[in-house]
Amino acid sequence: MSKSDAQQCSRRQILASIPPVACCGLALPLIGKDAFGQPGPSVAGEVTGAALARGASAQEKRGFWAPYTPEEQNAVDASVMAQDILNYAGYGYGCAECSYVVGLRYMGEPEERLSAAGVFSGGFSQGDLCGFLTGSMMAIGVAAGKLHKDRQAMREFSRPLAKEYWEWWESRGPLHCSGLRELYSGDEQFVRMGQRAVTKLEELIAPARRA
Repeated sequence: MSKSDAQQCSRRQILASIPPVACCGLALPLIGKDAFGQPGPSVAGEVTGAALARGASAQEKRGFWAPYTPEEQNAVDASVMAQDILNYAGYGYGCAECSYVVGLRYMGEPEERLSAAGVFSGGFSQGDLCGFLTGSMMAIGVAAGKLHKDRQAMREFSRPLAKEYWEWWESRGPLHCSGLRELYSGDEQFVRMGQRAVTKLEELIAPARRA
């Protein structure tokens, strides 16, 4: 073996010995536990099916797209927004538009600015953050503005809600469209994702409906 070949072999051995967590620059997904104590991926950067292979089976059992548990079915049936999203999902509205418009309607806010959410659908059309997530965040912002006129008060109201929603989302699956699309298929699973997303959103913005 030449000196050059020996050096290359040595480098490969060293890299192979480094734990995935240490390779933070590669933005690899880390395997953690969800809110129910089940193992599953915590997304760091764009997720691929290959990278999720170790946690996919556990995630598919809960996720956004799996059939509802009896408790979830009751929550979805009782959710005004989960029922309303059936009027939009699959009818030419992007995922961000769906979650945003049902949030506006739930709070009795005008829908004239719905087009602003269109750019977020499909992860900014780049497979980035899911539109159900970004549309819901927009609705949280509207709720904050409806309940508080002072900008500092708006931030103090909205930031904990945004944090809770983000962490809830991470406990259920990938943040990015590119990761989600590799794990679900079909309109039925897409609708379940949307209903779960807005059922949680409704829980957070309920005070704005009564305002």
